[in-house]
Amino acid sequence: MKILGFDLGDGESAVTLLSGDSTVEPRVLTLQGRTSILSAVGTQHGRIVVGDEASVLAGTTDAKVRFKSRYLVDPGAAGDVRLFAQGVMSLLLHEDPGLMAEVTRTVVGCPAGWGEGRREQYARLMESAGFPNVAVVPEPRAAFLYARHARGLRIDPSLMQQSAMVIDIGSSTTDFAYIVGGHQQDLSLFGDTNLGGGLLDEMILERAIRLSPDRAQLERVMQASPAWKSFCELEARRLKEQYFTGEDKWQTQPLCKQVVVCYDETLMLDIVLDGAAVEEIIHAPCAALGGRSFAQCLCDALAAAVRLSSACVPQVVILTGGASRMAFFRRACADAFSSSLMVLCPEPECSIARGLAYAGRVDESLKIFRQEVASLARGERLQSAIGARVHQLYQPIAGALFDLARESVLDAVKLWRRGGVDTVKSLDAVLEQRIAEAFSGEAAADRIRADLQDWTSGLLTQLEGELEALCLRCGVPPEKMSLSCARVSAGVSGVKLSLAGAMGMDVLSGVLGVVLGVVGASICGGSGMALIGTGPVGMIVGASMGVLLALVGRGEMEKMFSSLYVPVILRQLVTDHAVMAGIDRQREEIERSIVTALADPRNGFAARLTESISHTLGAQLERMAQSAEMSICA
Repeated sequence: MKILGFDLGDGESAVTLLSGDSTVEPRVLTLQGRTSILSAVGTQHGRIVVGDEASVLAGTTDAKVRFKSRYLVDPGAAGDVRLFAQGVMSLLLHEDPGLMAEVTRTVVGCPAGWGEGRREQYARLMESAGFPNVAVVPEPRAAFLYARHARGLRIDPSLMQQSAMVIDIGSSTTDFAYIVGGHQQDLSLFGDTNLGGGLLDEMILERAIRLSPDRAQLERVMQASPAWKSFCELEARRLKEQYFTGEDKWQTQPLCKQVVVCYDETLMLDIVLDGAAVEEIIHAPCAALGGRSFAQCLCDALAAAVRLSSACVPQVVILTGGASRMAFFRRACADAFSSSLMVLCPEPECSIARGLAYAGRVDESLKIFRQEVASLARGERLQSAIGARVHQLYQPIAGALFDLARESVLDAVKLWRRGGVDTVKSLDAVLEQRIAEAFSGEAAADRIRADLQDWTSGLLTQLEGELEALCLRCGVPPEKMSLSCARVSAGVSGVKLSLAGAMGMDVLSGVLGVVLGVVGASICGGSGMALIGTGPVGMIVGASMGVLLALVGRGEMEKMFSSLYVPVILRQLVTDHAVMAGIDRQREEIERSIVTALADPRNGFAARLTESISHTLGAQLERMAQSAEMSICA
């Protein structure tokens, strides 16, 4: 897998190449013998020319520049973008004819202010120019990824993991990306889509024409010939770059360039820059900025970035983009973020292109990671693994249900003993209701929490190897998805089982019937009789029971006695110990009956239990994955 990073800028463009599994930084591909070329395009004798070749001096009469900044407002700019991209493709294939056969993804940058719809449109435009499988990534994000991965910057990773602000000033826009904990924040990508270094090119040219003795003639040429205007803007840009590369030198010593303009007549245009001229230009009202100055708009954009990041002040501010070499821009950023570490990319003209290549690898790894985790968390593999082990939970469930039934019996008998229930028949009804409520509530899940955690650990250990391999493939440290070691921090220890949901009413009624039948037969004599048929109460009523048994038989006797009112004072003789001892003698039989009911495939309990645990555990796995994604994105 090879990823192409294409930074098509408004002023200059660069292309990088990154092997998907390489630890080497993206390689900058040379275009016309340079690491970056001017974003200029035209035709010569039907052939597309770009960069320095797209010049009126080289015979190009339709040269176009700054077409990316016009893309949102000028329908014709899309054609210029496409033509330039085709020209870059021709240069790449000329250098390496087999290159595009190896490229699996192309990542192109865009300003932060572009919406999703515009990005999709731009991606299709680039694909129509011949670039394969295009993804469009905001340039500030690319700058952040470059800063995160570039070895030359040597930024402390702990600072990057706290909070960072990327400020990318290019030829057409000034963009910001605010990152906290390795993740972009809401509204993290923002900026001024009109504020870029290209405006300064225009203003430098306008100032030179305004000061020229041939002002009127030059203005007519600029109006009549877009090619000559583009050429003069590029000359102003070159002078600007020369000035800001050695700004200290040119503060008081003017930097001059004389441009020969040949249209209807030969005209001489002198472009001059020094410290005073630059101050005049950046503070002059600009029509493209609504009458505000470049300096004022920059201060406003920085102030907005400071407000948006005030909750977690950036520990590091990364400056990138070709215009970041301008000293006044760096000073403004340092003043706005006075407590932050300020970092300037050493090759700002290539940093976005490198970051775009990194973004392609990051997004591909992230896509694979998410797909694989989702496939495991929501698919058959997790359900199959759970289904194969779910029977191990039957005994803990049976034990929990027995304990709840035992407590419910004791509570019901206490109620009867206090006179809250008049007859043994009413006691049976209360007992059934109490046990049903206990089984369907949260208490059952709470009783088996420890068993469920142990069971879950065993299951996750079984899946550990598969997840470890996935982490290694996607660049995630295996410990980030270590299910057996990190289950507490990941929240897996909070997996909760809803027995009522898993059992359903049919199974719940069946299990309830088993418990009531065994408890009733062994403790209550079928109708609660044994509770009062033994011990002191039994001695008092024994004679009467014997007479009834002789006259009507046992069944009729129990039916008659179930409606008999026993005085409350006599009920006090039925102790908790006697009741619990009677139930405990039947524990093994009751639990075995519950396990049998749960394991019966006809009631679907195993399938519902598997689905319930799969849903809960799958959600926990995906939450773990979201946390682990930071290792990929950061």
